[in-house]
Amino acid sequence: MKLPYGPATMGRDNLRATSLNTTPKSRFSEMLGMLQIMPLSQLPLFKEGDDLAGIIVSRAKKLGVGIRNRDLVVIGQKAVSKAEARIIDISKISPSARASKIAEKTGKTAEFVEIVLKESSKVLRADKDAFIVRTKRGATCLNAGVDKSNVKGNSTYALLPQDPDSSARRMRKRIQQLTGKQVAVVICDTRSRPFRKGQVEESIGVAGLNPLIDYRGQKDLFGYTLRFKNVAIADELASAAELVMGQGREKTPVAIIRGLTRVRFQDRASSRFLVVSSEEDLFRGTL
Repeated sequence: MKLPYGPATMGRDNLRATSLNTTPKSRFSEMLGMLQIMPLSQLPLFKEGDDLAGIIVSRAKKLGVGIRNRDLVVIGQKAVSKAEARIIDISKISPSARASKIAEKTGKTAEFVEIVLKESSKVLRADKDAFIVRTKRGATCLNAGVDKSNVKGNSTYALLPQDPDSSARRMRKRIQQLTGKQVAVVICDTRSRPFRKGQVEESIGVAGLNPLIDYRGQKDLFGYTLRFKNVAIADELASAAELVMGQGREKTPVAIIRGLTRVRFQDRASSRFLVVSSEEDLFRGTL
């Protein structure tokens, strides 16, 4: 996998210049088909009303990356939330009695708990170790995705986009209008995982691609029928993009993934395809 980390290594001309001297011509032709993950670095701090798609297209052009057919544009949730005015000052929140009660159990402020409850359909766990809920869109996560990182102001937090799939569809349509290119868009967010340390990026909104690649019923190398292999390609794209996007001061909330051929592009797409039903949940009753 080729991971260019800065503008100097992004362009095709730069790749050619650094590769021709050491790589045989036949091997170089193969390398041009490799997967590319290209960060759009030094983007501005987004604010309410910003044309995210327009800024992405402009920055990609300036860096020499551009937008091509079948590109996969991965965008961090925080950038989308800021542009869509999903930023809230919890000092202006009046907590309910329920929020105050849960705050005592979790050690969080009642105002914070109140906004989490407003974003949730069900509380699954609330104690000093974790506040886990099911969001109104069916995802299970900590604090309903309400997050403080990379948001200015001591009492200011970012909420998840109200409908991340709709956000992704709007950006996909706008990018097509500006470039004439057919792309897919993935909106990602950082999530913890059961039974694993650390966090990874997951997709919370998709447009233009099937978020799953279903291998069930196909044969493996030795002719055995695959029964369970259903790959969450949208989540893999989100995690791959994080390798160049970062989590802190990088100012790189967008990456373009190019050259991945096994993605199925389609107009009908939803992150809800990734939500596990109670019947499919293999870990139900184990926690």
